[in-house]
Amino acid sequence: MTSTLATLLFLYLGICLLLFVLQRKLLYFPTPPLLHFSPPMEATVTSFENEGERLSGWVVNEGHPKALLYYGGNAENIENNIPFFRENLPDYTVYLIAYRGYGDSSGEPTEAHLYSDALQIFDEVTAEHTTLSLLGRSLGSGVATYVAAHREVDKLILVTPFDSTANVAKSVYWMFPVSLLITDKYESAKRASNIDAKTTIIYAENDTVIPRASTERLIDAFSGQLEDTMLIRDADHNDISEYSEYVTGLKRALD
Repeated sequence: MTSTLATLLFLYLGICLLLFVLQRKLLYFPTPPLLHFSPPMEATVTSFENEGERLSGWVVNEGHPKALLYYGGNAENIENNIPFFRENLPDYTVYLIAYRGYGDSSGEPTEAHLYSDALQIFDEVTAEHTTLSLLGRSLGSGVATYVAAHREVDKLILVTPFDSTANVAKSVYWMFPVSLLITDKYESAKRASNIDAKTTIIYAENDTVIPRASTERLIDAFSGQLEDTMLIRDADHNDISEYSEYVTGLKRALD
């Protein structure tokens, strides 16, 4: 009996160690740039430098005084959003910049790196526009809340967001001490009280990636700056932007 318990404990601790070592492999899913992708007359290629890394992406609807910085979801080819923003936000210049290690951007993604890059890009872009708003989707919502807590932002829109990646991970790895193991926690809920920007949260009724409870805890963490929440009926995590209600909500948030 004692030997069996010792074996089980050894296996449990071994899995904990494996989760700790591989956690960033489980959290980040960098996507390569789309092969043969070329959007003539639809977007302009751009890049930024930070901490010796090159961050590449696209500018849509270039030249407008109002701008939007988009922080994409995990495993997302950010350039896929070019037609959407060109069609639906023609009066906004939209910046689509791939995270470190994603697309054509160099480096390796970590929470600290994504925050540093986001602040650097924000500081460079803001001088060119009268207002700058942020849109963070899924993983990008954690980056967006960080920037909004450290910079003056006009509007903040969070799509399928979470309160923290630790709490999302707990819903999957409930049998392990996730809070002790995870390094990149993206604690948006803890930052909510430091955000002054007018905020809108849009989330999916049938989200199979972010538990509803995680999003609702984030909503509860906001106070007076939370202007609107919108639940998109029948939508899932990855198809929410295909619903007309999403487009309506996005435009209303930016009005």
